[in-house]
Amino acid sequence: MKKLLALSFTVLILNSCATAPQEKKQIQPPPIQETKTFTRKEKADGFYKIGVSYLQLGDIPLALNYLFKAKDLNPKDPKIYNMIGYTFYVRGDVKRAKKYINKALNLDPKFSEAYMNLATIAEEEGNLKEAKKYYLKALENPLFLNPEVAYYKLALIEEKEGNLTLAKRHLTLAIRNNLDFAPAYVELGKLLEKEEKQEEAKELYYQIIKRFPKLQEAYYRLALIYLNEKNLPLAEKFIKKCYKINPDSRWGIKAQEVMVKYGFEK
Repeated sequence: MKKLLALSFTVLILNSCATAPQEKKQIQPPPIQETKTFTRKEKADGFYKIGVSYLQLGDIPLALNYLFKAKDLNPKDPKIYNMIGYTFYVRGDVKRAKKYINKALNLDPKFSEAYMNLATIAEEEGNLKEAKKYYLKALENPLFLNPEVAYYKLALIEEKEGNLTLAKRHLTLAIRNNLDFAPAYVELGKLLEKEEKQEEAKELYYQIIKRFPKLQEAYYRLALIYLNEKNLPLAEKFIKKCYKINPDSRWGIKAQEVMVKYGFEK
């Protein structure tokens, strides 16, 4: 009996120490997030951008992989075919490059960038007549974003063929379409030198230096003109400036060679 009373007393103590059961909290489910559904065109644009990124990194197989995915999703987009063609050109597969670039032009006959790519290929193959045709086709589109490049390329071809007057006209048009397109200024200066118009060339190089103070070639060419004129102080001044901008560049190395030859101190 005593054992029974003791046991009952123990159970009573344990029960009194136990905490009262807490009310169960109601768990709220997380809010449902709407997932965006991408269209085929949006997916294609995404794959296109990834492909271009891989091309810029030099990974041609991955670039083509994503560009073809883009093409499969949006087979009516000319820029995709043009980029596939350009990627094949970089790879060295000219036949496939032309095939896909021409597909781009079939979809958009005014696609200037595609004509530019065909012109580049033609020029590399030595077909200057065809290259000129494509550069001019690119310029037919009034909405072409980079006409200065086409004019510049035409100028280089005309210069190769000895048509200096036409080359100068194209360079002038290149500058007129983009006042910050430095290569056209420099090439125009070189043409003026060929025509033995040294004073005009010098004036242009001064303008280039003012507009593009880090453009080493302008300093280098100006220095050479002063060397030919036996004006060593000015020659030294500009050749040193050319060197100091970037000693390790192509023009910096060329400037150093001149400095050593004429005994100009660094």
